[in-house]
Amino acid sequence: MSELLELEYRGLNILDEISTVEVAIDAIQKVIHIYDTNQVVEPEYNFSKKKYQTSEGFYKMTKVLYEKRFLELRSQTIAEWVSEITWFFYGSKNSILKYQKDDFVEISKKGNLQENHQGIQPLYQKYLLRVI
Repeated sequence: MSELLELEYRGLNILDEISTVEVAIDAIQKVIHIYDTNQVVEPEYNFSKKKYQTSEGFYKMTKVLYEKRFLELRSQTIAEWVSEITWFFYGSKNSILKYQKDDFVEISKKGNLQENHQGIQPLYQKYLLRVI
């Protein structure tokens, strides 16, 4: 795994309280790991569509990250920039969520400490250890 740039993002959680989200950016692999146990930027489950979707808090955070230019990508808009990155959400859900190209994939928390996920980017052990 490449060296990660770690930072904090502060936003409003579902109770309208200011909470901190930890973000680890792997610029080489174009991966961003998000540790969010207070539901600030965590994906929301859309029951009518039966799938996860990005939240308003996520869009607010991506705007901040995009303007700071932590990752230099070829995209012209924030939406294009977001879709060029692989996002991992570690938080209150029963699984870790991987978001890539407008699609969510659930990854089981159990068994991920020893498992080597072939074909996908490695999970960030620091955040993984906190959520399992």
